[in-house]
Amino acid sequence: MAKEKLALLGGKKTVTIEYVEGWKHITEREKQMVLEMLDREEITGVPQVVRDFEKEFAEYIGTRYALSQCNGTSTLLAAYFAAGVGPGDEVIVPSYTWHASISPILHNNGIPVFCEIDPHTLTADPEDIKRKITPRTKAICVVHMWGNVTKMDEIMDIAREHNLVVIEDCSHAHGAEYDGKKVGAIGHIGCFSLQGSKAMVAGEGGIVVTDDTELYERLLICGHYGRIEQDLITDCYRHLAPPGIGYKFRAHPLAIGIAKVQLSRLEELNQKRTANFAYLDRELGKLKGIETLSVYPKAKRGGFYGYRAIYHGEELGVPRERFIEALKAEGVNVSPCRYMICHLHPLYQGYNFHGKGCPYNCPHTKEYQSPGEGSLPVTEDVYRRLLALPVFTDPPQGLLEQYVEAFRKVVENINQLG
Repeated sequence: MAKEKLALLGGKKTVTIEYVEGWKHITEREKQMVLEMLDREEITGVPQVVRDFEKEFAEYIGTRYALSQCNGTSTLLAAYFAAGVGPGDEVIVPSYTWHASISPILHNNGIPVFCEIDPHTLTADPEDIKRKITPRTKAICVVHMWGNVTKMDEIMDIAREHNLVVIEDCSHAHGAEYDGKKVGAIGHIGCFSLQGSKAMVAGEGGIVVTDDTELYERLLICGHYGRIEQDLITDCYRHLAPPGIGYKFRAHPLAIGIAKVQLSRLEELNQKRTANFAYLDRELGKLKGIETLSVYPKAKRGGFYGYRAIYHGEELGVPRERFIEALKAEGVNVSPCRYMICHLHPLYQGYNFHGKGCPYNCPHTKEYQSPGEGSLPVTEDVYRRLLALPVFTDPPQGLLEQYVEAFRKVVENINQLG
């Protein structure tokens, strides 16, 4: 393919197959479930379908308890509450994540303390977590980004040493594992989104899991008035029934009916995505200037919310934006990462979102210095290198091969972009 004219400069486009995802989240099975629930008028409350799903999901993950909720964000807010995060408490969390991993810390009056990521896995760096621990640290939140699993043995060792709660944000990683154990069951609390683009969908929904009875009861009183009296295990929080602390995080029953069917299809989805990602990793990893994500030896990816690769422009002599422009001309659906790095957003630099003060300027935290540009150099550097591709589950035959050929064509003819 050397010396072939790039499509950006008038050459023939490489990708000629239209990308139409063959995997359908909503099938006749999901539709039938919803129709049956409608016939039974199960449109509110906690019908048996919801309880069955919670039981099945807990068994699948390997925890004692599971609570379905209205979205993944609410599971994280409830998790921070359950962990005891309050005014002045710090939660260590990677900056490279969806903001829902972080904003609920503020709404528990806690302080997000941002840590670096491993630049080869895009997951939280245990060594930097150690550096960020202070006497105010209450919890660690790790995010299994794009289905890639954090180095959980080291994270749990740190937590045990400092008596910290570990919250796993598993919203990208349904079915992923570390050392033979499902993510969500490794830390103290596991949080899953079931939003309509995730590996398992409810349309809008979430589910939170734990093995710990006290944490489960705190999750329950945080957002589940209407089932607190029935579902409490001990009498510790019974005096707070029926309102709990007043939040309503209950999921819509029809959404959970859909998710119940989705759970039975998750392993098939993960098998397909595993094969497709392995192919892309193997072939793109052969190319100069392209780094595919590393996976820790004990980790098994799952969920695969999106495909990310790392571009090393210094090896090819062309900026990332120009490289992306050339790939797009070849027909590749590629872009910079749509996520932001949160430590540079105004909300996390002391924005007064209540109007009368926020955690950054309450008496407990006057000495806290909001992070800024340059405070997380590893994260900032790798973020500027990311290439984002679709999450391929069941693409048309030959499409992935054409994507690889397009990458190879641009890399081998990179001098044309000089």
